[in-house]
Amino acid sequence: MLASIPHDSNAPDVSDSTSYNAPRSLRILIVEDEILIALDMRDLLEESGHVVVGIADSADHAVAIAVRERPDLILMDIVLAGPHDGIDAALELRERLDVPSLFITAHPDLPMRERAEAARPLGFLVKPLDEGMLRRVLARV
Repeated sequence: MLASIPHDSNAPDVSDSTSYNAPRSLRILIVEDEILIALDMRDLLEESGHVVVGIADSADHAVAIAVRERPDLILMDIVLAGPHDGIDAALELRERLDVPSLFITAHPDLPMRERAEAARPLGFLVKPLDEGMLRRVLARV
């Protein structure tokens, strides 16, 4: 079930989205180290009219693809393969390219969220993803 992580910050709480409009087509990078989840996200995004510019399974791979492809948005898992996590990648990409991330995690906790706030994310979603919720969030981007 999709839920927001309690917080006291300025990042939007995307769980309260109630309206849905057809989204504009976004160029989206998926950063997810579980390939089946990444492929499901890709299918959902493409069915919704978005362009998936790549799938990365690590922070370093995410940075390389984003620098090359210049996405409009990054769907960023936090726990990734390798020495760096999704927060590290989001911080670097926000600084270098000013591209926003929408964090997606199965392991929400307040210290993680506080650390992630420095990347000025669009919000936080909890796995497993609710497809309708993701579509509503993307429609607001």
